[in-house]
Amino acid sequence: MRYLPKLQQLKVFQQVIRSGSIRGAARAMGQSQPAVSRTLRELEQALDTQLIVRGHQGMALTETGRAFSRRMQFILEELERAADEIRQIDQYSQGSVAIGLSSLLALTVLPGLTGEFKAQFPQSKLLIKEGQLSTLLPALREGKLDFAVGTAGPGLPLEDLVREPLFSAPFGVIARCGHPLAGATTLEELQDARWLLPETDMGYYQQIRLSMGGFHQQAAEMPVHTDSVVCGLNIVLQTDYLTIVARAMKAPFGLEDKLCLLNIDALPQAEYCVLYSQKSPLTFAARRFLDLLRNQCQSYDWS
Repeated sequence: MRYLPKLQQLKVFQQVIRSGSIRGAARAMGQSQPAVSRTLRELEQALDTQLIVRGHQGMALTETGRAFSRRMQFILEELERAADEIRQIDQYSQGSVAIGLSSLLALTVLPGLTGEFKAQFPQSKLLIKEGQLSTLLPALREGKLDFAVGTAGPGLPLEDLVREPLFSAPFGVIARCGHPLAGATTLEELQDARWLLPETDMGYYQQIRLSMGGFHQQAAEMPVHTDSVVCGLNIVLQTDYLTIVARAMKAPFGLEDKLCLLNIDALPQAEYCVLYSQKSPLTFAARRFLDLLRNQCQSYDWS
């Protein structure tokens, strides 16, 4: 390869992939089709390879095209982050932060954390994506998230990420007040209960399944699975289903007088951590948000 590709060539290639055709890319970028074709051809010449094949079925990436597109996307994301960080440092009050976190943080420390961050960065863009860590990892690796917070148990591939412990949270069995099994003190007493559990089998919930052995396999009824907090809480409130969540999840939404925590201590604690890329340094605003998050988590009563 005699010359490195130009930024405009990368942007054109990215838009061709997004649009699915040269015609669509030309329309999206406000250029002529010959101009887009010429830029694409120059990129292929610079790389000394064919990136796209055209046929009756439309456009398709070659093997080298697919490999280059993955690297190219990371490069463009990093350039955007670099430019954004310069703006943040120069203006301090501007910038953008994108984070992923679990429902536990969304229902506990996030409101105060958001207000504190916005007081320092009033013009910043803040994107919050809620989900289990296993569903957040792809966006984190693609550079769409600055960092993610969740429970990282066995089975999650994390070799390319920095993993920083954040806090520990005890989990428990939650039921509606007045549930027939509200007085249970052992898991054996809950053998015939109806259960609502998260959909994921990774992170902390893998620890739960290991610690409970074949408990649910021997139950009279298979559990219902959902990762929706609203759906799960409503089912528990309106029916005799039990669920396993962080003990701190009982307090949000003013549900203290509607939900009860069973007196069962057989469940392990969940270890929450922060994950971010080894290759992509956190921006100025993201570092500040993470500092505030650490402080909030350290002072919060997770019991």
